Amino acid sequence: MKSVPSLSSLIVITLLSISCNTPTRDPFTRETTAMNTFVSVTIYDSDIEGARAHAAIDSALAEVHRIELMASDYSDTSEVGRINSHAGVESVSVSPELVSLIEKSLEYATKSAGAFDVTVGPLVKAWDFLADHPRVPDQKVIAQLLTLVGKQHVSINGDKVFLKRRGMRLDLGAIAKGYAADRSSGILKRLALKRFIVDIGGNLSVFWDGTRVLDSTVAEILIRHPRKDGEFFGSFMMGTGGVSTSGDYQRYFVHKGVRYHHILNPATGYPAQGVVAVTIVASDATTADALSTLVFVLGREHGMEFIRNAAGVEGMVVWESGDSLVHDLSPGFEKQFIRSND
Repeated sequence: MKSVPSLSSLIVITLLSISCNTPTRDPFTRETTAMNTFVSVTIYDSDIEGARAHAAIDSALAEVHRIELMASDYSDTSEVGRINSHAGVESVSVSPELVSLIEKSLEYATKSAGAFDVTVGPLVKAWDFLADHPRVPDQKVIAQLLTLVGKQHVSINGDKVFLKRRGMRLDLGAIAKGYAADRSSGILKRLALKRFIVDIGGNLSVFWDGTRVLDSTVAEILIRHPRKDGEFFGSFMMGTGGVSTSGDYQRYFVHKGVRYHHILNPATGYPAQGVVAVTIVASDATTADALSTLVFVLGREHGMEFIRNAAGVEGMVVWESGDSLVHDLSPGFEKQFIRSND
């Protein structure tokens, strides 16, 4: 059995390289870990003093950790952790902010006919892709856990959230990192910064004052090749907005020749099939984060249809055809994307 890559390798597999074209000196940057992944904040303002830049980065990273304390499902003391620990017992009062994020997640579940579902927590725990030696859960276990999945089992009344069945678990992993990136960017904007990038596990919030999404003057985003380590599948230029890539090469293991990855289909309890990678560009990182997972689960045809019908969203779906990789692009993304020679 081939195990999942180490966390250090996960740092570079979604969006590996960003190069900006205007700074006259080195940017101010810092890297750390939070939300079970890597985090970096980079400020490109050319007129900012070092002390102010580092104080701004401190504030942005503090916001990431605040979101982690609110939304992480692996801590019983977080707000989500308290909801999960009281599943099937009683409702839990949480912050209006978390209620809003859960409601947004449930809206995506409705829009995607359940392809995006934050109640997959029991399945995520059963697969445990972060274990040293992950393995395929028993079919009977998966069938039993599927009875705990579905937005219809979530009740929200004011600030109270109730999971109706014992054993249910919310897992906001497919939206919380993008949300944290947006919140951190909001902090930097309020501090009057004009050029910066927040990267949380490959979920990017790019802000370059005066530019638009897919503006060709700001940042080059290099997308890692899904099947060739150290190589790129292609690149595109990015302005202000959010970017996210979901792929079957991020957290996975191979058992008896079959690749099992961490993007689960809520309808089957098994990894989603038919797609290798999805890249989404949107006006904000929260949307990009959620939609990259949603489209991956929907699959090649339905996923591309969703992208094309979503206002302000562009993207790419990659799948395997024999020994080759094939991709489909939305109209706006097609204008910017350059496929690498491979």
